Amino acid sequence: MISWDEAMRLVRNTSKCDHALMVSSMMEALAIRLGEDEQEWRLVGLLHDLDYDEVRSDMSKHGVVSGERLKEKLPRRCLYAIKAHDYRTGFKSKSKLDKALIATDTVTIAMERSRKTIRQLDVAKLREAIEHASVNQPWLRENIFLCTDLGLDANEFLGLCLASEKKEV
Repeated sequence: MISWDEAMRLVRNTSKCDHALMVSSMMEALAIRLGEDEQEWRLVGLLHDLDYDEVRSDMSKHGVVSGERLKEKLPRRCLYAIKAHDYRTGFKSKSKLDKALIATDTVTIAMERSRKTIRQLDVAKLREAIEHASVNQPWLRENIFLCTDLGLDANEFLGLCLASEKKEV
């Protein structure tokens, strides 16, 4: 399994480094809450957008290229989650890990967008921003509400994500 330091070296100079760190922190918090493997979930969150700068002109490859690059460094279930986190690859989410990555990646996007207009985000404000954005982008709400497949209601999930963001990675 790839070490945290090696994974950070891979991600450090990408345009998605800050985003990846947020997703990683949320994935770790979810793993703890759900009794899953914290190290694996944290690494999947960190590495999920590793190929973004390389494939941004063809998002059907987003996650697939990362999966190939990380083939010898992560278990198969982790590679699959990375490939399945973007619907354009054609890989369907199956496991808790897959669904957690999709939900946390999407809530991070929503938080990043919301912060442009809302200084202090809380669960209610974040949920309102998600509902508003979902009028034109229904996938946003659908992805975030995969948290219910993990046994969490939306408020608990959003609260967990907001709290984990404040934690040092």
